Amino acid sequence: MAEITEVRIFKSKMDGTIKAYASVTLDGEFVVKGLKVLEGENGLWVGMPGKKDLRSGEFKDTFHPITREARDKITSAVLEAYESAE
Repeated sequence: MAEITEVRIFKSKMDGTIKAYASVTLDGEFVVKGLKVLEGENGLWVGMPGKKDLRSGEFKDTFHPITREARDKITSAVLEAYESAE
């Protein structure tokens, strides 16, 4: 998997389930923007970037890791950056 070389956190100014937005840089060459730090019933979790499908009204990921290992690596990096930004 690509190395996560930078994580930027942008805290939400509104109260609600979205606590922050994040961007992740991979291998110092690619940036993924629009990740969300959300608070749910079981604590904080990371939502992948997506957009609303105009036909179905459903949200579809525009970026998502394929393996559990990659998802865990991104989630851990984003939540760690979020916790240290507080």
